[in-house]
Amino acid sequence: MYISAFVALAILIVIPTSNVFAGGPRLDYPEDATEEGADCWVDGYDAGFAQKYDQDRADRCAQENDEYNRSWGYACIDSGLTKIDCDQIKDNPVDLEHESLKERNTSDCFYDGFEDGKADRPYDKDRASACSEYGSQYRSGYQTGCESDGTEESCELTIEGEESYCPNNPDSISCVEFLHNATNKRPAETAICAGMGDPRPFVICPQESNPEGYCLNSNDPVFCKTIGDLCDPDGFVKPEYPYCKAN
Repeated sequence: MYISAFVALAILIVIPTSNVFAGGPRLDYPEDATEEGADCWVDGYDAGFAQKYDQDRADRCAQENDEYNRSWGYACIDSGLTKIDCDQIKDNPVDLEHESLKERNTSDCFYDGFEDGKADRPYDKDRASACSEYGSQYRSGYQTGCESDGTEESCELTIEGEESYCPNNPDSISCVEFLHNATNKRPAETAICAGMGDPRPFVICPQESNPEGYCLNSNDPVFCKTIGDLCDPDGFVKPEYPYCKAN
């Protein structure tokens, strides 16, 4: 009972109130679509993502360049089904209130993320990508569910992975081993950029603009030298960070 109420409250907090989501296949209707054709496209995507098919709406949209069916197929696959599964759904149509489908899909994405995070399952990047049409609801749900038993830091690390999370979080004890391993770093960028004081006009090298970030990300012993050089009081990284404490 407590978890259900918690999820409901979290959904209310994170679901955007705006009806507009920038970009993505949900709004990628043809440039020459009529207003009704654009509505058909959006209705088709919402229905396909919800794994439902409305034959009457599809028939009404047939004269609008068949935009309901065209977007429906994309969305059904995006929802995680195979083409065979989607064809079976089309063979069993239902009547739909299309106006409510966007909210349902948004809630389903959040709930799927919450359940995965709560159960300590791996972060589902495919589901998160598909759900991006309805905001970052899968990620928000995963973070919420994960933090019910974990910390914000550990959950963000699980979601982003070490390669994305650790270079920007040298204060994380979980990232010390990763940041000390030179094989996790990119090659030095001196072939592209001369580093500090590059003489070319309008060129600001990462060594100059963000030396801390550059040295955490790049294996450049000439410029970055040793961990001690990075972590001394005049260095790039704060000496109290766990990154600076490891041998």
